[in-house]
Amino acid sequence: MNKKAKEVMVVLPNARDKRNLTKMIGDDYHLHWMDDDDFDYPHPKDNFDLRKYTEKCSEYIKNNHIDGVFYSHDLSNIVAGVLCERHNILGPDLESMFISNHKYYSRANQPNAIWFDYIDLETGQWGELEPTYPCYIKPPSLTMTLFQYRIDSEEDMNNAINKLRKDLPPVTKLFTDFFGEYVDLNKYPLANKNIIVVEDLVEEEDQHCVEGWFDPEGNIELWEVSDHFYYPGKRKSVDVYVTPSVLPEDLKERLIEYAKQCVRDHGITAGFWNVEIWRKGDWITATEINARSASVWYDLYYRTFDKSLSRAMVYLCCGEGEKTYNESPQRVKRDRIGAQFHVITYGEGKADDFLDFDFIDTIDDTNVEIFTPKGTQIRQTRTTGVWLARFELFGSDFVEMCKRADYLREKMLKQPELSPKPPERKKIT
Repeated sequence: MNKKAKEVMVVLPNARDKRNLTKMIGDDYHLHWMDDDDFDYPHPKDNFDLRKYTEKCSEYIKNNHIDGVFYSHDLSNIVAGVLCERHNILGPDLESMFISNHKYYSRANQPNAIWFDYIDLETGQWGELEPTYPCYIKPPSLTMTLFQYRIDSEEDMNNAINKLRKDLPPVTKLFTDFFGEYVDLNKYPLANKNIIVVEDLVEEEDQHCVEGWFDPEGNIELWEVSDHFYYPGKRKSVDVYVTPSVLPEDLKERLIEYAKQCVRDHGITAGFWNVEIWRKGDWITATEINARSASVWYDLYYRTFDKSLSRAMVYLCCGEGEKTYNESPQRVKRDRIGAQFHVITYGEGKADDFLDFDFIDTIDDTNVEIFTPKGTQIRQTRTTGVWLARFELFGSDFVEMCKRADYLREKMLKQPELSPKPPERKKIT
């Protein structure tokens, strides 16, 4: 082992982190994998206690030299906030991580926010506003659009609240327990409450993602701008993410400046961040503000730009700003497009009845990431449908890439009639 290696703690590592870091990081960095038997991503086991895990990591830092804390998702970033602040390690503070994680307080700290409120899950009462429909509801914390619903009427809302009253608290308990322990409840009284966030339903919008980072001196740097495309219809199901963005430079610059304002207003001063932005004509506002990288795009970025996000994250948590900058896609200009496609169903039942696993095994031009393995049960917990799988394609002709993706998805699906229908494929401009 390199005796001069940087010592990096990897908080709540998932399979994606392990696969990428093992491949991308050399012996100049010694990775401390802080695994936990009760942690599965994105759904930890019922007995996983985020507070005990945080204190275990803190104790480990007391007894071992650590140069940087690596975090890649919405649980690891709040743990990193506690650890970096407590042990004076370069990185995020807890308050900014909390604000970004908690969708109600994030909206409250967002420039040009849509209307929003909260609903007490026990009583069904709105916090400040009169009930308004249509609207959109979502948990204050959680990932992958879990338990998020479009609501068109009071009846829809009552049905959703009755369902969430039973299903949501056991899932969000690790967040509310953690926030109750570490967050200032006088300043953020809703932090440990069982609430649901309710907000304006935004429709017929385009969506984009601006990703960036703070260098060790506190300057904001750009990683990349990407585009989101959704299937037609009211469900807002993801069709494909595309990088780099095809927007004209002046419009991209406007999104970048707005994203910078968002992260500043959230108090974020360190690490990677990404801001998802709705755009409709001249109107823009944040979909959500994340105090972490878009680590689901590790491979997408790498195979598009030949630049490693996971490697850059290690550089940055160790205070190596120049190395981080040199790893950025902004250092290269290529005509290559990367696209991440999703396979979705609105049905319920056994995964084997929805995915043709034998066909998936024959695909040789992309790796298919399966979210619902053989034998698992599919249950709908969001308006946008269940992600069965996703895969990535690369090239210079977006239309041809989409046609290939549509063919693959049609062959993968045993019940395509229960999945969203692809739109007419056109050149993106």
